[in-house]
This record gives sequence, C-alpha cells and structure tokens, in this order.
Amino acid sequence: MKRYILLLMLALTLPLCIQSDWEKKGEELNYSVTGCGAQKVAYGVEGYELLDGVLTVHIMRNCCSDEIVVEKSGNEYRIIEKDSDGEICKCNCMSTVEIRGVKEEDFRVTFTNFNGEVKEIKSLEGEFCGWSTYAECRTVNDCKVAGCSGQVCAGANEDIVTTCEWKECFDAKKYGMYCGCVNNQCQWA
Repeated sequence: MKRYILLLMLALTLPLCIQSDWEKKGEELNYSVTGCGAQKVAYGVEGYELLDGVLTVHIMRNCCSDEIVVEKSGNEYRIIEKDSDGEICKCNCMSTVEIRGVKEEDFRVTFTNFNGEVKEIKSLEGEFCGWSTYAECRTVNDCKVAGCSGQVCAGANEDIVTTCEWKECFDAKKYGMYCGCVNNQCQWA
C-alpha cells in the first residue's frame, strides 16, 4: 500500500517538475543589477519605468542577499532575491534592475524577497520618486529632508550627497508626501 501511495505522489509531482524545467528553458533575458554597493541609484521608491525597450525596475532589497535573478513567465517579469549563505543583514538598500529587449506593453513585474514574500512592483509614471535612507528613528525630529533637490528622507545625523538635478517627481508637496519617522525608520509617507 505504501508503495502505491509513493508512486501516486511521484506521478502527481512529475508534471510540475517538467513544467518548471520547461519554463527555465524559455527565452534568455538580458539584464543587469546595480546598487547596494559603490554605485548609487537614482530612485529610493520601488517601481518601474519602460523606455525604448528597457525596463528599469527599482527594488528595495537586503544589503547582504547574495544574488538578484530575473525570470520571465508569460507577461510577468519576476525579480528574485536569493540568499544561499544565510547571512542576512539588518539593512536594506536600493538596487536597479535593467531588463533589455522588452517588447510587451502589457506586463506585470513582481519582486520576491529572500523570505519568499512576493509583491507586485508598480509603474513610476506619475508617481513621487524621492527616496528614503530608512535610518533608525524614534521621533520625526530624528529625520530630515536632504539631497540637493530635497528628494531624500534621511536620518538627522546622516550626510547625504546627491547630484543637483530636478525632476517633477521629487516635489514632495505636489504628491502629498512628508519625511517622517514611520515604523522607526526615516521615510517618505
């Protein structure tokens, strides 16, 4: 009886293995990941932009995750944060994923963090694009607006240097955003 149950379980899971393997053999994606290192990214808000076939996705990830990979299934681009050594930090940083050769106009972007939590990433078109350092705080006085264009919500003791460029999406008042202490982190809300 146990043998039949084992065979039945194997028969039920085999199609899933074949389907999963088939999906991996799909089209190769041309992508790169920057951020969480010496290179700074322009945004601090998660979201994506599509311009001339390049899908640029901004994600907040763990500083110590080992790898970011991109997979495509149908019209969904899946950005996956992987950790293989178990060394996760108590810090987050922004990364930018650029996926080249995107032809679809109608697609979905998701981000799966190292814990396996999946969230949908939304378009940045028409959205506030300032960024936060997520510095530890207890009160709103522990946070300040920083950056040459006032686009960064930072800790009161942080020295933030940015390029001096202006984008409409940096206008916190226009989007009803304020820099404050939310969940013990300095961030736009």
